[in-house]
Formats: sequence, structure tokens, C-alpha cells
Amino acid sequence: MLRKYIYIVFTVLLLGGQVNAQIMKGGSNNNRQLGQDNGRDSDSKKSSKDEPKKKVAKIPSLIKTWEVHQQGSLIQRSELDTALTFYHVYEPYYKNSITTTFTGNNGGAYISNDFFKRTYNSDFYFAHSFDNYMITPSQIQYFNTTTPYSILDYTQSENRMTKNETRFNVFLSQNANKKLNFELIYNQTGSQGQYINQINKFHTIGLVSSYNTDNFISHSNIIFNRLQGQENGGIDPNQPFSITKTEDLTTQMDDAAFKVQNNNIYTVNEYRLGKSIEADSAKHVAKGFIPRVGFIHEFEVSGNKRKFTKTNPKAFFSNIYSDSLQTNDSTKYTRLTNIFQIKFYEAPDRKYTFGKRAYVGNDQMWYSFSKATGYYPTKQSNTFVGGGIFRNEGRFWQWEGDGRIYLTGYRTGQTELSGYLNKPLKIGRDTTSLRIDGSLKSLVPDYYENYFYSNHFEWTNHFSNINEMKLQASIHSQQYKTTVGANYSLIGNYIYNNESALPAQASGELLVLSAYINKDFVSDHWVIRTQLHVQKANNANYIHLPSFEGFLSINYITLWSKVMHTQIGIDTRYNTAFYADAYEPSTSRFYLQNKELLGNYPFIDFHINLKLKRTRFFFNLMNVGSGIVGNNYFVAPEYPYYRRTFRIGIAWSFYN
Repeated sequence: MLRKYIYIVFTVLLLGGQVNAQIMKGGSNNNRQLGQDNGRDSDSKKSSKDEPKKKVAKIPSLIKTWEVHQQGSLIQRSELDTALTFYHVYEPYYKNSITTTFTGNNGGAYISNDFFKRTYNSDFYFAHSFDNYMITPSQIQYFNTTTPYSILDYTQSENRMTKNETRFNVFLSQNANKKLNFELIYNQTGSQGQYINQINKFHTIGLVSSYNTDNFISHSNIIFNRLQGQENGGIDPNQPFSITKTEDLTTQMDDAAFKVQNNNIYTVNEYRLGKSIEADSAKHVAKGFIPRVGFIHEFEVSGNKRKFTKTNPKAFFSNIYSDSLQTNDSTKYTRLTNIFQIKFYEAPDRKYTFGKRAYVGNDQMWYSFSKATGYYPTKQSNTFVGGGIFRNEGRFWQWEGDGRIYLTGYRTGQTELSGYLNKPLKIGRDTTSLRIDGSLKSLVPDYYENYFYSNHFEWTNHFSNINEMKLQASIHSQQYKTTVGANYSLIGNYIYNNESALPAQASGELLVLSAYINKDFVSDHWVIRTQLHVQKANNANYIHLPSFEGFLSINYITLWSKVMHTQIGIDTRYNTAFYADAYEPSTSRFYLQNKELLGNYPFIDFHINLKLKRTRFFFNLMNVGSGIVGNNYFVAPEYPYYRRTFRIGIAWSFYN
């Protein structure tokens, strides 16, 4: 608790140092000089008052943002999110999915109901169910600002004493000079939940820097992620759920807890060779630098740990392998990665060119269990090579093809081929784009799918490589604000968690098809967003998915007193009934079950969003229909969603 308040005080002190705006004197780029009158006598001060005052202009606040991908070879522009619309949708498990299967409280384990959204930023197997609560290097947004930029984002539940949920996020970004930028990220959420033994907490601290010149580019970050909470095993069945207060419902466990830790140190640096060009107004050419070749080094250390404890394991678990009096399981995974890369840039001053890159990399990996058996290999390594060709700056089309093969180590023989094609289409005044993504992979199963030991689960598998082919296509219209897409995946040797919560490998091929349409209707006073998604798998023995899920948001927008932007609306999320995966608390994994159908229930939220200058507010009444349209608002077997409750939130943005 003391450390929590130290972080908050530290953040407030940093904010206090930014209240003075950076200004320029006489229109120049010089920073404001402080204490100009220090050491002067009274006569000089008097004479200075008689002199005409020079006008002082403020520096305009300009912010550039981007992300770094593909081992540092792709620097991709990104957008700064300060929009009022959908500001109230802050829950991490809803950020990328229409509906999810999860344990019913913010910070709890989840899995997307959309098969093609089941991708993860973390490579730690036992952190996948918490992926969106953490920040990894691939998700960092880098900044370059002319003035300090900061955001304070706060959310509070209806009751500060019981069933409390509090969210407090801080972001600071400031340039030391034109080339060097620093960022501070501090995110913290604590939620007691509506049901007993359901407390969850998670927070992230990140320190980020970027340095950009013509010849040298550097991006670095240090990130600490922490998640912890209680595992209650879900509520006990056969209780009068609809007429009983949530805090009076008994749960299957009251003495279990989990903790997930992740630490990242990451840096990617590039030295570039190229040529400088002078400005030519006749040819509409601006002064600049054209890179030809880049030498890139990426370095990352990722440390991960998951812990599960329970006082009386006999009361819930049927399998006990080491200690019948207390469970104290711990699983660790550490990875050190080095990648050396050479990149040949596209030449914007030359026609019919494309970029090329090639790299070689090595992983060093360490695994450990709470109970050493002497059987499982605890140190592994990988050596791999890869490369690609790309055309990202072309106006006619953009495309890319990449490949990687593992030469030695745990993943020997693993191959990955992927690529995309994006074709802009000019149809009348509309800018439409057609995008096709594809991949063909032969993947070695994750280490923890082959080897694992704990107090309640143990397995040693020799799974075959997973053979996966995936195709995704979409058409996006800017004018009509519409995206239509389809996805196809064919997987051989698919690995799933069977009804005993153990990893198993499919004997036949798994085929999954899906299609979707996202459409926004926008007018002067209305914003209506529709997201419709259908999907189908060929074998229910390996995977269960809802055949349909949809999101509908109807919003009325207006302007009060010419300053207060207002949005009033209703959101509805829905998926058809299906055998949603059950949850195993001791491993934080979801697994197949064929007993309980969930879904066919509309989750309705009513919200009001307000924006006054640089400050945004929201009020969100969640699950309005609970008790009115039914009580089947379970989001995983034995795990109900919130009953009717509300959240309020406020975000301040500072640009000086």
C-alpha cells in the first residue's frame, strides 16, 4: 500500500513540473529564459519597465505518434486517441472483442469469443488469459511533442466502500530536445467485484524513450506488469440467484489466490546510411534525408512468473500430487532475445523499387516449476533466420512478404511465412481499400503445452507440429465508414484443452470460417455503430464458438452552450447460446465443457459522455436489463456478470 502512494506522489510531482508552458521568444525556437532580472540594480529594473514589452508567443502543441514492429524495421504511424465517442468503453476485455468468456470481474481471466481475435502480445503461456491487462513492448506508442503532453484518467464505481472498482491511469510525455523524448506510463486498477472472494488488482509502470535523427534511431522501454487476485471457482450452483444479493451468494473457494508478474527490458537501435537532399521548389521537393541501408539490433529481456496458492486444496481439487495441506504453485519463464538485422530501404526517388530485410536471431529461455522433478528440461534456446521484401510507400499498392525458419534449439524446424497485399481503390469520391493477409506456418507447440507440473496438474506430451494456414480479406470504405471482411483458418494437429482441462491434440483438421461487417452511420446529431460477426467451426470436439455475436450502439450527440459536447447512447452486446469454455483456476486456462449453455442474453449499457475543452467525462450504467430481460447473464460457467451498476470516469489532457 505504501508503494502505491509513493507512485501517486511521484506522479503529482512530475505533473507539477509541467505547469509552465514552453514558449519561444520573438518567434524563435529558443526556450524561455528564466530569471533574466537576477543581479540587476533598481535603475536597470526601472529602465526595463519603460522599454516597450516584446510580445511572447506560445509554442503550438504538435504531437507525432508511432509504433515499432517487425524487429524494429517497421515504424508505423498511429493515432492519438482523444475522441469522445466510445470513451466509456474502457474495459480491457472489450477493447478488441465484441463478446468474451470471462470470470465476471475486471482483472479476471478471459478468452475472446471470436476465434480470430485469440492472438496474444505475451509469449508466456499462463499469462494469455490476462493479456489485455498488460502492456508489452509491441504495444508502446512513441511520442514526439513540441510541448509536454499528459493525461490523467480516473474511473470510479458507484460505491467507494463496498463492491468498489477504481481505475487510475497517468501518462506523461515530454521532449528533452527535438530528437529525444521520454514517457512515463502508470496504470492501476483495483476491483472488489460484486460477488465475494473476487478481488482483482493490476497495474503497469513503464518508462519509455525514443531518439530520432537522420542517421540514428533508438527506441527503448522498461515495463513492469503486476496482476493479482482471488480465485473463487465461481458461485455454488443451485442457489436462488435472481432473488439473492450478490454478496450473499456463496462461492466454491474462499482461500485461493493468483499472481502474475511480467518485467520487460527492451531496446531497438538502428544506424542508417543514406543521402541528404536540398529543397527544390520547382520540383516540389523538400529538404530531407533519404535512407538507403539500416543496421538494426533488437534486444529484449522478458521475465515472467505465475503463482497460485490455496490453503485447503482437498476442498476443490480432485488431483493432488505433492501437498494435500496447502497448494503453493509457482511457474517461471525468462527469455533473452538478440536479433541483428540489415534493411535496404525503399527508394522514394526511384521507380519500381522495393525494400528488403534479413536478420538472424537467438533466444535463450529458462523455465522452472515450484516442484523440481529433475525430468523436465529447464533451459532451452533457439537460433533462427528470417527476412522479407516489402513495398509500404507505394501509391498503387502496398505489399509485404516475410519468412522465418528456426535452425537449432527447441523450435528446430519451425517455419513461418506471412504476407499482405493492400490495394487502394478510388471509386468516385470514396477512398476504398482492399486488404488480403495470409500466413502458412508449421509451429512447434509451446513448451508448457508439452511439459508442466503443479500440485493439481501434471503432463508430459510429445505433440506434433501444428500446421496452420490462415487467410483474411477485408474491404474498407472511408466515405461510407464500412468494413466488410472474411476469415479462413485450416489447422492440422490443433492443440486444445479437453474436458479434463488437459492439453490434447486433435486427430483431424480444424476448419474455422468467419465473416463480419462493421458500419458507422454518422449525421449531425446521430452516431450509430453496428458490428456483426458470424463464425463456424467444423468440429465441436475441439472448439466451441458462438455462431453469431453483435454490437449495436445508438448515440445522440449535441452541443450545449456552444462548449459542452454531449453524447447520450445505449450499447448492446449479444451472442448466441453456446457451450462456453469453463475456467480452471489453478492454471488460469479455459477448457471445453458440454454441460451448460451460455449466451442468448443482451448486455445493455446506458451511457452519457461529455467533453469540455480538453476534459472528458462519462457515466455508464452497466447491464441495465438484469432482472428485466432475464437473469442469464453468466459469462462463463458458474461465473455471472455484474448486476445493474454504474461507473463514472474523467480524463484530463494537458498540452503544456
